[in-house]
Amino acid sequence: MYLISFCTMDCMEEKFFTSTEAAKITQCSRRQLQYWRERKVVVPTVNTTGKGRNVYYSVSDLWALSLMQYLLSMGLSFEVCQSTLDFLRLVEPVLVENPLNYKAKKRFMLWQSGENEGLRCVEFNEEKAITAIQNGQAIIPLWMETLGERLEKKLQVV
Repeated sequence: MYLISFCTMDCMEEKFFTSTEAAKITQCSRRQLQYWRERKVVVPTVNTTGKGRNVYYSVSDLWALSLMQYLLSMGLSFEVCQSTLDFLRLVEPVLVENPLNYKAKKRFMLWQSGENEGLRCVEFNEEKAITAIQNGQAIIPLWMETLGERLEKKLQVV
């Protein structure tokens, strides 16, 4: 577990985390965070007041980083990971905006529906998943509550 020093910005009630804290929580490197920020995959809040430039990540940002890290650890390409995150932002904005308070057991899967198609994110369908597996197609489960629970555990103060 990590001892987290929550950073609050003046006009906001939400808690924010430094790049170093975000890297520890999500097990991403600081270089990954910078690259994803440059590619606009996960855009943190940048505070330019005072000395230097401070970058702060919200809990929502941490969830997105955790999802990207999980998908990359499955051996997926950056493009597939980014399109999955974009899809979830579109179809489940409440989940992405408030991942720790999202209690629905929403499940998705990355699925290759055709031989010449790439992986795409769809709502989990047990019948389709079994058929795909029987046909030798890849299925990658995405249990949203599990990702949220993992993040919540990492955010607990020791």
